[in-house]
This record gives sequence, structure tokens and C-alpha cells, in this order.
Amino acid sequence: MTIVHAKHILSPDTILSDQAVAFDEKIVAIDSFDNLLGRYPDAKVIRFEDAVILPTFANPHVHLEFSANTATLSYGDFIPWLNSVIAHREELLTKCDEECIHKAIHAIIESGTSAIGQISSYGEEMEACAKSPLYIRFFNEVIGSNPAVVDAMYASFMERFARSQKLANDRFKADVAIHSPYSVHYILAKKTLEVAKKEECLVSVHFAESRTEREWLDSGTGEFLGFFKKFLNQTKPINEPLRFLQLFEETKNLFVHMVWAKDEEWELIKSFQSSIIHCPISNRLLGNGVLDLQKARPLPYALATDGLSSNYSLNMYEELRAALFVHPRNEAKAFAKELVIHATKIAHQILGFDAGEIAVGKPACLQVVDIPKDLKKLEEIYLHLILHTQSPQKVFIDGTEQK
Repeated sequence: MTIVHAKHILSPDTILSDQAVAFDEKIVAIDSFDNLLGRYPDAKVIRFEDAVILPTFANPHVHLEFSANTATLSYGDFIPWLNSVIAHREELLTKCDEECIHKAIHAIIESGTSAIGQISSYGEEMEACAKSPLYIRFFNEVIGSNPAVVDAMYASFMERFARSQKLANDRFKADVAIHSPYSVHYILAKKTLEVAKKEECLVSVHFAESRTEREWLDSGTGEFLGFFKKFLNQTKPINEPLRFLQLFEETKNLFVHMVWAKDEEWELIKSFQSSIIHCPISNRLLGNGVLDLQKARPLPYALATDGLSSNYSLNMYEELRAALFVHPRNEAKAFAKELVIHATKIAHQILGFDAGEIAVGKPACLQVVDIPKDLKKLEEIYLHLILHTQSPQKVFIDGTEQK
């Protein structure tokens, strides 16, 4: 048994003061420190002065396979970035060996995250993920717009999916990712989603990420025209957006980005089981704009870092700060609280894991974070947590200290 005491606890919905948390693998009690010590006199005790206890984060959209990138890829605009990915993909994948993956996982945990949605195109990181302390939804991704490669791409997906199923347990789930409507042939998407339905998988899909994607899918024009001519000898888009979206009607879906989604697409997505994954730093670095949160809010939404192919960090505190500043029409204090709740409680719910709350019976996945000593207004604690935190002092996953 461990007892952790700090100045405040964020449940995350409610602020508790002068309380402590007792836990083993799960949280067993929340009470005053003296009461808990009386009940559990042999417990390991950890006390903090100017600190707050809150749940760990869930980061529902990560591409660990590209974690070797620092400045190899070109930022600023979507097509130059995509061209750089194609030019340097093999180099980056080769560099991201087992040590690279372990380093990325370690950075994720040390920054206060206990659950991720890993988007995997090749599956080389599968075993490392399964052995990690993290809770993981492992999204086996399909990509391929050429009809001639549909069977080969589907076979590759099925091989990886079968391998991930063999590793599945309460912490590691085998799931499905459809890359995007511009890059996955309708037949390939349909066949893959039949597997998702049969196996009751979560499905992740990039949708309406860039203006370039929007122009291509709507009218077959824009920079993607040259891109597809050069690399795939294609002159027309392979999907019509609404028809593509209808494929997801019977699955539980995570729609990622959604920056350029149209009203009729939003309405369709809202009519079935959907969550929205918001990646503000990635969207900024690739020149894609900002998600309209007013359109997203009727649905569950969460923040995610995306991968190091389009970010400089896998630290969710960086993503929280970015979200706070790219949505200036939201009042700062209330929005900061919303962001913390959506990065913890809601994000875990989206991934289907039970953590994300400081409550009796929940998994003991929590972090301890310093707060400014001169904090005067307690209701501003969420805002200052986002503004001033680089990483937590302590991180626990299922009661085991990770940092």
C-alpha cells in the first residue's frame, strides 16, 4: 500500500484540498492524511508540499515508428512535409530501432501519460509496446490507393493484426486504422472495416487534415494532383468523402484532425459512434489550420501529440499549452479545466480504459505535479498547471512508481 499526500487533488472534475490517496494497484481510499495513515500504518508514505495529484493522461494518437525524426522532415506545409516523409521514410524507420522505441515510450511515461493509441503501419514496435507499462490500443493501419495493391495491403494488415491479437490482454488491445480517404481504396477500407466490426475493434482514421486533401477529394485539383500523378500515376481521387464516411457507420471510431471537415460530414459523423482527436501542434507545424472546437464539442474529444514525424515532443503538457493558445476565444480558466478533463478522464474513456480519474476503485494511474508557491486563486489551478508544468515529479501506473 502507498499513501501519497499533496496540497490538492484534481479528480479531475473537482478540486480536493488537504486530502491524500491510498492505493495498491487500484485506488482504495481518499481521505485526510492522518485518517489514511491510521488505517494503513505500514503503507509507504510520499508527501509533497506545493503539489497537486491528478490522473495520468491518455494520448490517443501517436506514430512511434517515426520517433527517430528531429529535423529530417520538412515542416510548414502539408505537401512538402509529405514529400519529405516519402523521401526519408526508410531512413527514419531504420533509425528507429528497439532502443529508439523504448526511449519514446519512456518519454511518454515520464511526462505523465499512461495510455496511448499507437498507429502502426509496419508492426516493428508491436512487441516493445506490449511489454511496456502503458495501456495501449494498437491500431494496425492500412494504406493503399491503387486497386492493384489492395490484396497485398490487406494481407499485410491481416498478418499484423493477427500478431497483435496474440499479444492482446487487458492492457494491450488489437485495433484497426484506416489511413485516410485520399490514401485508402474504398474496397480496402471496406474489407478492413469488416474485420473491425467482427472483432469489435476501435477504428482510427485521419480525416480532413489539410486544405490540400479537401481540394483533391472535392474537385480532383490542388497540389495532390501533381503528387498522385508523380507517385501513383493517378489523376482522380479514389473516394468521395461522404460515401467513404458511411463505411464507418457500424464501428466505434476515432476521427483524427477534422480541421477541414464540412458541415454535412460533421452531421454524419455525429450520427454514429465517434470521438474526435485533436492534434494542435501537428496541425500547426504542417500548416493545416485549427480544429473548430464548437463543432467537435457535441462529441467526446481528446488531445493527442501525433508522432514525432509532425511534432517536436510526445509530452502532453506541450499539447495542452498549444491547445490553450490556439483557441483564444475560449475563456482561459474554464478552458484550461476543460482541457485537463479531456486529456485525462475523457481521453481514457475514448480509448476504453478505466483510468483517468482519482476515485476509489479506479486504477492507480496518477501523477504528482508541482504548482506555483504563490498560487492565490484555487480555481485557477488548472490554468497554472498547464502554463508551468514541464513534467511531473512522480508518475504511477497501476500503483507502480515509474518516475
